[in-house]
Amino acid sequence: MGLKITLAALMGIAAAASAAEATKYEAEDQAGVDAASIQAAEGYSAGKYVKVGAAMTFTVTVDETAIYDIETQVLIKQYDWTTSKILVNDVEVGSLLTTPRNCDSAYVVTASAKMKTGTNTITVGNGAIGVDYISVGRHPDPEFKISALPVTPNATVSAMKVKTFLRDNFMKKTISGMMISDQNFNYDYGNMKLLSAEECTPADSCKFLNGEDKWKGQTDIAEFYKRSGHYPAVGGFDFLFAAGGHSDEGWFRGYTDNHVLMAKELWDMGGIPTFTWHWKVGQDTVFYTKENGFKNAGCTEGVEGSSANNSCFNYTKAFKDDKCLEIDETSKEYKDIVSDIDKISAHLKGLEEQGVAVLWRPLHEASGGWFWWGVAEPECYVQLWRLMFNRMVNVNGNKNLIWVWNINTDPKFGYDYSALNGAWYPGAEYVDIVAVDIYDPLNDHNSASNYWNKIISEVGSDKMIALSENGAIPDIDSVAEDKSYWSYWMTWSQTWNGNFLDKTTNDMWKRNLDDERIIALDNMPGWDNVKADPSTEGSVVAPGETLKQRFAGIANNVTITASGKSLSLNIPQAGRGSIALFDMNGHQIASLAQGNLTAGNYRFDLQAFASGSYVVRASFDAGSTARVIKLK
Repeated sequence: MGLKITLAALMGIAAAASAAEATKYEAEDQAGVDAASIQAAEGYSAGKYVKVGAAMTFTVTVDETAIYDIETQVLIKQYDWTTSKILVNDVEVGSLLTTPRNCDSAYVVTASAKMKTGTNTITVGNGAIGVDYISVGRHPDPEFKISALPVTPNATVSAMKVKTFLRDNFMKKTISGMMISDQNFNYDYGNMKLLSAEECTPADSCKFLNGEDKWKGQTDIAEFYKRSGHYPAVGGFDFLFAAGGHSDEGWFRGYTDNHVLMAKELWDMGGIPTFTWHWKVGQDTVFYTKENGFKNAGCTEGVEGSSANNSCFNYTKAFKDDKCLEIDETSKEYKDIVSDIDKISAHLKGLEEQGVAVLWRPLHEASGGWFWWGVAEPECYVQLWRLMFNRMVNVNGNKNLIWVWNINTDPKFGYDYSALNGAWYPGAEYVDIVAVDIYDPLNDHNSASNYWNKIISEVGSDKMIALSENGAIPDIDSVAEDKSYWSYWMTWSQTWNGNFLDKTTNDMWKRNLDDERIIALDNMPGWDNVKADPSTEGSVVAPGETLKQRFAGIANNVTITASGKSLSLNIPQAGRGSIALFDMNGHQIASLAQGNLTAGNYRFDLQAFASGSYVVRASFDAGSTARVIKLK
């Protein structure tokens, strides 16, 4: 049974308090602590700790319902792994998985959680032998500075409209979404083409009539409507069968072609298509990994393809070095990667030519390690993302994409929000939206603000934040109260035994989709009525002046000089941008600066790079300048 302590002093936490003003409370100073339980903390900290059998509960009183940051240090003496937890009002809000570790160890565990006005309990330990302290402080509200421009240079008008629409509604409303897995489509296998219900005859194996083959008639979407009385505004699609083994066969081709067709149909209705890619590379037939993927003992040299449950594909062989900084264009792995990317690019280019923009979420859930692209180190994943971005945007010319990066938990640290690992972030100039996938933690329809706040702490507040996969939906009242307005959420499919619509009751579906703070398809304004606003933070576009002209002026006036192995730049005007170094083959080898760049002089020491010729590029939202330099 845990020791219960009263912390009356915490009544003084003010509504305006921030994380920097958090108050620390030593466990041994609290009333009711048995003097015999106070132990010296030599080797752990400068103070003392209270010996407990399992956990220690503090009673905390606050005068504002809000999100609070909580920190505790616990002491552990065990030889096996353990999980140290923080619970607020008996609900787990954070944990730290500690394995492997020393048998005598001190660990700091943190959490962000909502506490209601009045009395709350905070329980820490859960298996620890002692508690050193807790600290509690009001979590500061983030200040978002988000560009209306996509990270894709010279993006299409449609992509600009999507980014503007998302930004205009961010922190005000959440857009509803639904994933499709199983599909209703009619296919002429003799001629390898889709057939509309109107074209069908029984000889064509037509099964779906009366609108069942349309987007609204798909089982997942129809079930969404049945429960909520509305259609989702974001439609989830997958290039699951667009590459890999069997991708050229009839049904698989039909699956991909129908996804693309429905994306256009949804766009014409005013909706937003989003594509995920469960990537089966080359001739592989699976994308999952088992026991470290290519590092698995079964993936010996010379093994081709994959087993039934593990892909042996080692994408790091597409690079020449262990940090994946230099591409090996002669490798089979590189050729397989770009061949598959080119297939996807062609599908997305077809949508671009029809005026459709797409939320594009590739290489998702990377740090989890259950897909082949998440098996290597984060540095290599970042370079794989950038390789894809460069191939699609700069080589294949895909200009209609809003790039969504999927932060994820890292099993090395645990599986809750505190294990989200920002080390896998590809960089601000390659990402428009940061999203996360959450399933079981939302069963009570809470806002998941702890995930929200962790994302901000990992990657900053210059990107919109979305819930790219979910089971139960976060209740909009909880979202509003916690100020964690997900840009959109996307419930995963009901078909293929997903049953994720069942995680939310019909009453909750109806109440949320009827709420004006949730955007359904019938609330969308229609793309003809959305005007792309090319303003960026801190910039004013003069009448008659386009954004491209505005920022091209900055880029064109950047001066770049090199002397020996020292690089100097002068930026005449502040703006969002980046400075990067490339080899003469066009491969980026260093990111020197990125984000909101102030006006002035910049100097970079390039002693770490070999002598020779390089390209320096200074890029801004709609313009860039480059110069070849020589390092001596």
